[in-house]
Amino acid sequence: MELLIIGYPERLVADHDALVRGAVAAGFDAQVVTPSRLGLVVDHTGERVVLDGEVHLPQVALPRGVNRPWPMLRQVLQVWEQQGCLVVPSVAAADICADKITTTRILAAAGIAVLPTVGVVPGEGVEVGDLLPSAPTVIKPARASKARGVEAFASPHDAQTSLREGRPLVAGMVDHQVIQPRASTAGVDYRVVVADGEVAALTCRRAARGEFITNAPGAEVTDLDAALGEHRDVVEVAVAAAQALVLPFAGVDVIRHHGRAVVLEVNAWPGLAAALRNDQLVRSLLDVVARRLTPG
Repeated sequence: MELLIIGYPERLVADHDALVRGAVAAGFDAQVVTPSRLGLVVDHTGERVVLDGEVHLPQVALPRGVNRPWPMLRQVLQVWEQQGCLVVPSVAAADICADKITTTRILAAAGIAVLPTVGVVPGEGVEVGDLLPSAPTVIKPARASKARGVEAFASPHDAQTSLREGRPLVAGMVDHQVIQPRASTAGVDYRVVVADGEVAALTCRRAARGEFITNAPGAEVTDLDAALGEHRDVVEVAVAAAQALVLPFAGVDVIRHHGRAVVLEVNAWPGLAAALRNDQLVRSLLDVVARRLTPG
């Protein structure tokens, strides 16, 4: 049975290597395939996906870390899904998580705690006004990952000025942005990996001194798997978020804001931390796949 890992071999090398090893040990014919090797052919006879120029349909496809080419890959994977390929996460669930505004809307509608959020398109005319409290504020691109483009401001007014003047159209394109208050415990958050409704891993992330971004170089990461009971509020909101988004395997980022655990964002293909956790999360992901391949 063929399992394709869609990602970039030069990135997340330890994760990809561990996932290929685990998949082969589980009986799959597994390999990493770069997005550029895939194409979608559409003509009067229908639609078909090609790999290296040849029509191809694997049994399982696992997109991993493909935020940037996602608009194209979602269409490739959608065709594969329609033709019977198991895609984890599903295209519909991953598509929600590709946009922070969409994710926040779904979570809020499900009654899950999130930070107050305003979505805007940068440019002249952006008006934040009294939509957010007058307090430290953060803006970020709605479709970025790895904290790319995140900036902090003293107030919503300062963020508004930057969005009006500092983020112009580039080559005819512009990313819509998320504006949120800076959480009261900014600099300390939690990554909860959830697999089929169960916590597969819990870590606390602390930003480097003087910083507030917790997934940047110099951050301190602490394993809290043995202390789930001490962080029940964090765990419960993370599991609820994964379930609301119908994600069988998710990385949920949670932070405490004025004493309440709230979801910052949700990653549909979280890192497997193979360099630190060996094959722990690889097994969790492959177990998710196995359960969906087993009839009944």
